[in-house]
Amino acid sequence: MNWYVLYTVHYKTKKVISYLNRYNDIIAFMPEYELCQRKTKEIIVKPMFHNYVFVKTHRNQNEFNDFLLSLNDEKKGIIKQLRKEESTALTLKEVEFFETILDEQFVVRLSHGYQEDGLTRVVDGPLKSLEEHIVKVNKNKQCAYLDLYFFDRSICMGIEI
Repeated sequence: MNWYVLYTVHYKTKKVISYLNRYNDIIAFMPEYELCQRKTKEIIVKPMFHNYVFVKTHRNQNEFNDFLLSLNDEKKGIIKQLRKEESTALTLKEVEFFETILDEQFVVRLSHGYQEDGLTRVVDGPLKSLEEHIVKVNKNKQCAYLDLYFFDRSICMGIEI
């Protein structure tokens, strides 16, 4: 299955996802992650990458390009496909990363951990396998920043310390 990424107008992102999901061979979603509010301990869900729509489909690059061109008024809200060289499909390594951290609802669940000797130790959650990639933890926002980048954007995931 190929994964593609579309950049959309902020207020039309959900509409684009809803429209694309009408097709049987397309799964469109916006990856999200859980955060724990420090004061209230309420768990909230935020987008990992604002305005980005991920599309999973068996269509190859040319078929997907033709599909996007065939959309008329429905493509309003789609600004562009994100590209790496000549292909917009995610690499196998990127697909494996997202398949590892995302659950069935395309949400990165909250991880739990503690800090010891300046290092962050993860007890459970998706960050457990990515512990060595944590470069910074913001205790106020309850999130960990990783040394992994996606389209030149730092990846942030929720962690309760």
